[in-house]
Amino acid sequence: MEASAEAGAAAAAAARTLRWAGRAGHLGGVPRAAVFAAVGAFAKAYASLLNTTTVHNADALLRLVSSRAPGTPLLTVSNHMSTLDDPLMWGFKNVVMSYMFRLGDP
Repeated sequence: MEASAEAGAAAAAAARTLRWAGRAGHLGGVPRAAVFAAVGAFAKAYASLLNTTTVHNADALLRLVSSRAPGTPLLTVSNHMSTLDDPLMWGFKNVVMSYMFRLGDP
């Protein structure tokens, strides 16, 4: 029980220490904006540099979109491949991870 009490005290101290970081007005919001910009730039770089997109029959899609009457719906079907599909699927094959997610404790 002492370990959990120490962990709780450490978490409370960290929350008090970093409370200023959650305020939008701290230093005019510059640190917060810098973090958002850095995370956004990293996500954009990851999405655009490490992934590729292939569109098949783009000319047919553009022709169908531009030639339909106003108010006429257009149904499109797309398939995607996520880089997380396989790791997440195989992660649940692990007995420990399966048990944790079944309990709802991440």
